[in-house]
Order: sequence, then structure tokens, then C-alpha cells
Amino acid sequence: MSNSLRIHRRVGIALTLSLIFSSSTLASTSITSASSASSKPTPKAKKKSEVTKKKQKSVKKPTKKKSKKPRKISKPLPSPSPKWPPKGFKKAGNVFISTPISEKELVGVLSANSTLLSKIRTCEKKVCAVVYVASSSKCEWWEVQSIVIGRYADVLGNIKTLAKGSKAKEVKTIILISQEPVEEYAEILNMKAFCRNDKIVGKIPSNIFTPNPELTPTPAPSPSPSSSPSPTVSASASPAISTPAS
Repeated sequence: MSNSLRIHRRVGIALTLSLIFSSSTLASTSITSASSASSKPTPKAKKKSEVTKKKQKSVKKPTKKKSKKPRKISKPLPSPSPKWPPKGFKKAGNVFISTPISEKELVGVLSANSTLLSKIRTCEKKVCAVVYVASSSKCEWWEVQSIVIGRYADVLGNIKTLAKGSKAKEVKTIILISQEPVEEYAEILNMKAFCRNDKIVGKIPSNIFTPNPELTPTPAPSPSPSSSPSPTVSASASPAISTPAS
């Protein structure tokens, strides 16, 4: 073999070895750099992550204010229907009647009704009574009959009281007013109520007093023209008494 061929072989081997070495070193450097980047994070990156976490903890998230819902307005409960039949009332057919149990109860009933309150002022001078009436059916108007008793238990007369009507099962308050002054100590008793649906006869409201005819004085008969006049007694004038002059 010639010297020139030997030289060419040596150069070729050296070149191949140099290429293999350079490629292996490049591969090794790339692997180490990749592994180091994945396994060992740089201190700067670590610090930044810790700082950002601290900032996230320190910064409070704005709390959302709960919008106040409008309050629901509670509907008023319907008033309980009155008990039927009414307690303590006397029954006559479809009509019920009663009188106030106490003065306190009567004051409460009258104070709630301005019309009744104005009427009751009449009772400061006249003898009155109060009754509660009700009916299972509607009444166009009411009629209450009663009698007036004097202090000696004599019947002075009767009263017919007319009042406005009422709905079915509605309790109505009616004031009975007599013509007797309170000084006479008279009473109104024997009240009877009538639920009327016929034509109204009389004024509403009203209290019509009819005196007892037995107690009404009978007028004296007028003298007839043929009869002689009755003698009249005239009183004589008394003489004047003169006193002596001093």
C-alpha cells in the first residue's frame, strides 16, 4: 500500500470520529439541559410563584352584596265569621234578640258606631233601651215592639221602633227611645223583634210612642144648650184695712 492511501484513510477515520464525538456531545448537552430544567426549577421562578401566591392571599376578593329582596306585604287575614246562632240570644223563628250583658260591653258597641253614639245622647233625658237583633235571612227593615212601665208597674204605653235592615246572620244594634223623662224611673220591657221584607210603613229610623188609653184622662162633657148654667161662686172683695196715722 502506498503512503498516499494510508494518509487518506487516517484522515477519513479522524473525520468520522470527530463527527461522532461532536454529535454525542451535542446530544448529551441537550439531554442534561432538559433534565435540569424539569427537575431543578430556577430560584427566580420559585420566588415569583411564592410572591404571586402571597399576593393572591393578601388581595381580598370583593364580596358581592346580596341584593335585598322586597318584603312581601302580608295580606290581612279575613275576620272570622261570627258564630251562628249568636250565643245568649233568644230565638223566635228565624229571628234572634238579646240585650247588653254589661255597661262596658254597651260602651264598646256604641263607641264603634258614630250614628249610635249621637243617638244615645238623647237617653240622657229620656228613658231608653238597647237591643241586639239578628236573622238567618236578609231583612229589608226591622220593627221592634216594646212597652213602657212606670215606677208603680203601670203600663204607660207601647213603643214601635223602626230601623234599617241587615244582612243574613248580621247582628244589628237598635236603640229604643221613649218619651218618659229619666226622673220618672220608667223602664222599657217585653221587646219583640220582627224581620220585615215588605213595604216600609213609617219613617226609618223612628220611635213611635202610643200612650195607654186607660191612663189618658177622658175630657169632661160639654154642657148642652137646654141645661141651665151651673151657679158660680164669686169671691167677695175683702175690705181694706186702714192704719191710724201716727
